[in-house]
This record gives sequence, C-alpha cells and structure tokens, in this order.
Amino acid sequence: MSPYGLTKAPGGKLYLSSSGENSVSVYNTGTGKVASSIGVGAYPHGLATSPDGGSVYVANTGPDTGPGGSQTLSVIDTASDKVTATWTSGTAPHSLVTGTDGKALYVSCSDGLSVMDTGTGEQQALLTDQAGSNGVAVHPDGTRLYVVNTWQDTLSVIDVRTLRVLARVGVGRTPWQVAVSPDGARVYVTNSRDDSVSVIDAAQNRVTATVAVKHVPTGITATASTLWVATNASSTVDAIDAKSLKPLGSTALGLTTSPAAMVIA
Repeated sequence: MSPYGLTKAPGGKLYLSSSGENSVSVYNTGTGKVASSIGVGAYPHGLATSPDGGSVYVANTGPDTGPGGSQTLSVIDTASDKVTATWTSGTAPHSLVTGTDGKALYVSCSDGLSVMDTGTGEQQALLTDQAGSNGVAVHPDGTRLYVVNTWQDTLSVIDVRTLRVLARVGVGRTPWQVAVSPDGARVYVTNSRDDSVSVIDAAQNRVTATVAVKHVPTGITATASTLWVATNASSTVDAIDAKSLKPLGSTALGLTTSPAAMVIA
C-alpha cells in the first residue's frame, strides 16, 4: 500500500494516498472503515483539499522523484469520489496546498514550484528557483506562501501576488514540512536530519526557537494549543505545547509505521 499523504474533507472523510497502489483510499471516520479506493496517477504522494471541500488534489509523483517523475495532478470530486480531471504540472509533484481563496494551487516539484489555476487546470507559472522544494503552506491571511527548500536548509517566504521571494530563512538540516499557526504568528518547520522543529516569527521572518523531537521528524500540524509532529524513523507522534514550546508527550505507533503526515479530524 505504501501510504503517504493525508487530507480531510467534509462528511467525516479522510483521503489517504497509497503510492504503492496508484490510488487514494477514502476512510470514513464515522464507521472506522475504508469506504472506497480511487485510481489516480503513478505513485501519488501529497494531497490537499480545496477551501470549499469540494475537491481533493493529488500529486502524482511518478516512479522517480527527479527528471523521470510524472507531471500530473489528479482532481477528485468529494461528492462522487471520482477523478474528474487530470492536470499537467511541473515534474515529480510532491507536496501541494491551495490558496486561501481556492483559486490557486501551489505544488512543489523537482523542477520548481508549480502555480496552478484551479479554474482552468492550467499551470500559470513555474518558479524554477524553488526546484527540489518539499513542504508548502499558506499564511492564513492569504498573502504569503511558505516553501521548504530541503536541499538548501532554508524556508522561502513568497508574496502570492507577485510570486517573488520576500525572504529565505535559514532553518535546520534537511527541512521537510511546514505548518503555520492558526493565528498566523508563527511558522513551524520540521528538520529531518536535526531531529528538531524550527519556530519562526512570521512578522520578522526569523527563527526564534528550536525544539527537539524524536528521530527524523517529517509531518507537522499546528493547532492553537498544540504542535503535532510525526517522526518517521522513531515512528512516533510528538506533542508540543504551542505557547511554551515544551514537549507534552510522545506516542509510539510501532517501528514499522514510519509516519509522514497527519491531520486533526
């Protein structure tokens, strides 16, 4: 199965990409069962739900994470759980996020950051200076985009209107994913080779704290009270108090689970 990406949609549904099966599973949180499986493109990884909950976007990474990767995104209608469109993006799309108004979809690819028009399904821009990037997130006010530059150990802050880089913030080694606090005051980045989370002041674009977590942190989700961090090698979910930045606890999932993503359902 090789599960990777995870996103939620209205009606108590979770969508889980199964990269080993070229499919997305639909999980019903009410029944605790997989309701259906949707065939998509090759080796799907990242998933994102549109702000209105009507669509789930799937990054079909392909058999290679570099030049030999796929160049497609699948669009799933959440009412019917069927693929309604296939779009062409940059190469080997990996992580993706929608803008706050739902009109743009931002996709990290091996050859750059792909900016997709969700109305037409066409690529509007490819930001080649963001090649090889990974995690992406949008500020709650919709004005800034955060892109993890995994191989440069930085986080790009991009103006969504001009698509220009406003700042590059140095973080830890091999950063992987990014999340923004609900109030927009802080940005959090998992550093997979440092076993840490960088805490960034969103107003000043600078790191103000570094929090130690278990081995190889990847996925991260932020609520108003808690940061939830998935550690891929330790196979845990670590909880951090969002105010004090002190660890609250760590839940072991089993050594073969290797979590990479999570959502608060």
